[in-house]
Amino acid sequence: MIELHPQFLTKNGQEFVLLPSEEFTSIQKLLENLDELEALMKLKETNSQTSPLENLKEMQQKQINDWKKAISQIDQKDIIKQQQRINQLLDSWDNLDDENEQKEILAIIQSID
Repeated sequence: MIELHPQFLTKNGQEFVLLPSEEFTSIQKLLENLDELEALMKLKETNSQTSPLENLKEMQQKQINDWKKAISQIDQKDIIKQQQRINQLLDSWDNLDDENEQKEILAIIQSID
């Protein structure tokens, strides 16, 4: 604790305290240290809520989720492409069936003549 040697003065009804400059400087340094300590305590409180390891785990989980999302999108695109291929095959089979039916009808018509 700092030993203080204050002098009290009254001027125009207000009371003032006069300190030697060394004591005033010491009090200023203590107040600055107190501000720094308060800031460190807030930082510690913030960091205690989420540790660096937890932050790392959160980042990893986000990356994993991003990869899963990308893979899912790729899979969906593959499914769409497969469906398009199947539709193309079905269309071509329909066309072949139509051609075969037309050939059979033509053969029947020709055999009737």
